[in-house]
Amino acid sequence: MPKPSQIEPVYIGPEEWLKRQDPPLGSMEGHQYGTNCVIIRYSTDVVGEGPNLHVHPYDEIFHIIEGEAEFTVGDRTFKAVAGSLVIGPANVPHAYKNLGPARLDSVDVHLNSEWIQFDLPRDGEELSSPTLT
Repeated sequence: MPKPSQIEPVYIGPEEWLKRQDPPLGSMEGHQYGTNCVIIRYSTDVVGEGPNLHVHPYDEIFHIIEGEAEFTVGDRTFKAVAGSLVIGPANVPHAYKNLGPARLDSVDVHLNSEWIQFDLPRDGEELSSPTLT
């Protein structure tokens, strides 16, 4: 017999976690609901924009819904297209930028109950996505 869940079903409407609808941007920390993940919706219409170099003390999975992004994960750089998944291991610096020419839309799943991020901006960069926090 499977072990019963310790959490209850929850509906979270977009108005409860998205900071803006177009392009979508928002975050939801799972600890509020007893679950061990953080969901981030990140979208931008600006070519070249995206989260700067940073690390998390847990793994992260990125799902590119729309557009194309250039990812840097550790010492690897590659292009991720719509439908792609990218896995960022814990404590490995990573960043991504919208390659354009249109919107980049992603859902990022942090495998932790709360969002913990340490920014490592390169010369001339500012902190990542200040509008999410």
